[in-house]
Amino acid sequence: MRSNILVLVLAAILLSGVMPAQAEHEWEHRYVIEGKVLSPDGEVMRWMNVKIVCDENDEDATDPSLCEHNIDREDSTGFTGGYKLVLHIHSTDHGKKILIDVGGEKFEHFLDLQGEDGQASEEDRYVIDDLQLESDPGFWHTLTASLLLVALIVGSIAGLVVKMRGPKSSTESRATKSRSSSGDFIDCPHCSARLRSRNAAAHMLKVHRVKDYEIPDEDA
Repeated sequence: MRSNILVLVLAAILLSGVMPAQAEHEWEHRYVIEGKVLSPDGEVMRWMNVKIVCDENDEDATDPSLCEHNIDREDSTGFTGGYKLVLHIHSTDHGKKILIDVGGEKFEHFLDLQGEDGQASEEDRYVIDDLQLESDPGFWHTLTASLLLVALIVGSIAGLVVKMRGPKSSTESRATKSRSSSGDFIDCPHCSARLRSRNAAAHMLKVHRVKDYEIPDEDA
């Protein structure tokens, strides 16, 4: 028992030394660009694809040394018009160029890993970069974005209505199941017979000598 406790204590000590070092190491390889995509009029552009351009045959594309870890990095602006690209960047990549594509328009971004003070820090790895388009993406994109917005609103309302109504109670569910499985049957009040409603009067007269029998409302 004591040996198990000692092992756990040693493991905790080792992890306490490794975790901060690992967290400190991670930010040195992370570079985040985020912002909004704007129309020529300054309005947010919804559901625009934002991606890194990597093309060995294009001299204006992203620096080839950055594409190994970032070739598939992309995001969509969504409802708010915001995007976020999380990139894998080394400290030696300072000053290199990233080319960003938004709806066919290209935007250059140069890595600044040292900031104004010339010292690399974690805050230099988070950059706000709003991308304003020079031309409107056109009617079809506006229509698609509008339809997606309507679908989002309708879906939210439908989900709210379903949530407010809630599931049927277990008693109601059992009663419904009983009616559907039994069909148009009732129980004889004088014996254990299971009768169809239309045959109940004849059964009561022949078997129990009860004339003018009427099915109670609760069994109808």
